[in-house]
Amino acid sequence: MDITHKLASLSPYMLFLLVISIGAIFGGVGTFLFRKYIRMKILRSHNEVTGFLYLSISSFYALLLSFIVFVFWAQLNETRSNASKEGSAAIGVYRDIKNYPDTVDSKQLMGVFLVFVGNVVDEEQESMKQMKLNRKTIESFNHVYNKIEKVNPKTQYQIQLLSEMCHDLNELATYRGLHIIAMEAAIPTPMWLPMLLGGFITLICAMMLDIEHGRLHVVLITLLGIFIGMFFFIIILLNHPYTGSLGIKPESYQQIFTMEK
Repeated sequence: MDITHKLASLSPYMLFLLVISIGAIFGGVGTFLFRKYIRMKILRSHNEVTGFLYLSISSFYALLLSFIVFVFWAQLNETRSNASKEGSAAIGVYRDIKNYPDTVDSKQLMGVFLVFVGNVVDEEQESMKQMKLNRKTIESFNHVYNKIEKVNPKTQYQIQLLSEMCHDLNELATYRGLHIIAMEAAIPTPMWLPMLLGGFITLICAMMLDIEHGRLHVVLITLLGIFIGMFFFIIILLNHPYTGSLGIKPESYQQIFTMEK
């Protein structure tokens, strides 16, 4: 959903206040209006049945949200792990090129590799925040491959170093592919429908409970709306691992520039 991506781009504190405010307003104001305008005399006589139904619905809904949080939390940890491995592979390629004894080939390879690293830091990071691929970075990475293929090692030692360089570059390509997959693995739009509808049904059922003290009823449902909002806050952040101030950053690529200086 585009709207969740825009929400994830906000400051996490602003997003948190926004989401829990929506839950609190819907729960509190909805309960107040329900008690004021909808008078159902049968509520008290059926309070046990209503309470049992509410307990069943809220339990299943909590299970649904917990499952989604668990799945995407595991996915976020895997994405961070792959990003770390990608950075390590990039540093490995940098060191392989740096230690290559043929200075002419080494300088040419380093030139195209640093162009690729610069594109990752300056161009791709912004594209990832927008959930888009960066063609410039892809082309510069392919250029690194093409340049390495043209290297002609003259000694056995150079052959060994070139083999290690190709191995690290292939490993880098693998993890780059995984981080692109992670970028596209957002919650499908249809899955948001049961989550939103489930929250709506849970709050409506809670409003139908017959609690004699009106203010206490409003406060309890307001807190319930805030609690549901907190779940949605976590899900929105987990759904976009490269977006916002908490998004994954290309720190290892930036470290390469520090090493080069």
